[in-house]
Amino acid sequence: MAMEELIKLRHELHRNPELSGQERATAKRIRFFLSRYQPHELYSNIAGEGMAVVYKGKEPGPTVLIRCDMDALPITEQSDLKYKSNTPGVSHTCGHDGHMAIISGLAVRFFENPIQKGKAILFYQPSEENGLGAKNSIEKLKELDLLPDFAIAIHNLPKYKKGSVILGRYTFTAASKGIIIKLTGRNSHAAFPEHGLNPAAAIAEIIQHLLTLPTSFKYNDFVLVTIIHVKIGEVAFGTSPGSAVVMATLRAFDDADMQHLADNAFSASTQIATRHGLAIETEFTDDFPASVCNPQLTHLIENVANEQGRDVIYLDTPNRWSEDFAHFTNHCPSVLFGLGAGKNQPDIHSPIYDFPDDLIIEGVNLLEAIARKVTTS
Repeated sequence: MAMEELIKLRHELHRNPELSGQERATAKRIRFFLSRYQPHELYSNIAGEGMAVVYKGKEPGPTVLIRCDMDALPITEQSDLKYKSNTPGVSHTCGHDGHMAIISGLAVRFFENPIQKGKAILFYQPSEENGLGAKNSIEKLKELDLLPDFAIAIHNLPKYKKGSVILGRYTFTAASKGIIIKLTGRNSHAAFPEHGLNPAAAIAEIIQHLLTLPTSFKYNDFVLVTIIHVKIGEVAFGTSPGSAVVMATLRAFDDADMQHLADNAFSASTQIATRHGLAIETEFTDDFPASVCNPQLTHLIENVANEQGRDVIYLDTPNRWSEDFAHFTNHCPSVLFGLGAGKNQPDIHSPIYDFPDDLIIEGVNLLEAIARKVTTS
């Protein structure tokens, strides 16, 4: 397999990024690439533009799904790359272009040297960044009778040695959930605020209460509340506002803690609003469970990494960020793990981040060995 072919594919994907739910041209480019490597089955339009690409072994055995994400971010790229983003305000600064190139490299390997047993499903998943892709994909995979016995995904991680393997002991990424709290009172003239019902005091109280939730109750592990947006009325100095909204991100390393945190946020906000005589609407969104690591798969991945002479790093604590691949962990033994992108690489989601080309072959070699071992175990 010529590496230049995969690098060319990554550069083309990088040059043409698409946001969550809009990955049509991305899927078309991937299908064109795959047409030369003749999968046994190819299913399109999964949860939008997702694709399941199936390579079968000669003998019965387990089915392993290896997932990559397809979507880009609403970030303006700041680079002088010849293949920099052509789409204003959108870029592959999370490295999903590299993930797709790696999985496409597996298609080449499985075409040239078929697996002996079971099935390998190369899954190109849309809408990871907004948290909708994995959950919706699982439902479609179930309809297609493609739910795997095992599921694996990687994420490139800057600040770690290139090609190293980063594993979670129990959990790799945190659960997170957005909460939107809307209060409704009654407008009045700013000169006569007593004639209306201004929600400002209640919003201030709710914000303070949300920020104290991590220390006000007993949790099993780390929890966090981050206020991300607050709005009270409109900019009109002659008006006392009658509406307000506060948005926050809830985060936890443990799914039970997340449920407890969400329940506490809901009940406390409702009590405060009621005490102030305000109507309240509460909505949860961007729901990511914790990405729990299957112990047997984790051990298998560690063994493969050791056989390839890679550094293996176990996280002391899970990553605080979230990943929607976590939904797979509720359906089959699964592992999300990190592939070191280089100690001097900029952080992902930085406007100058670019997935290293030489990391593609590292990912292909690693995931191919893992897939072959899983399907023969």
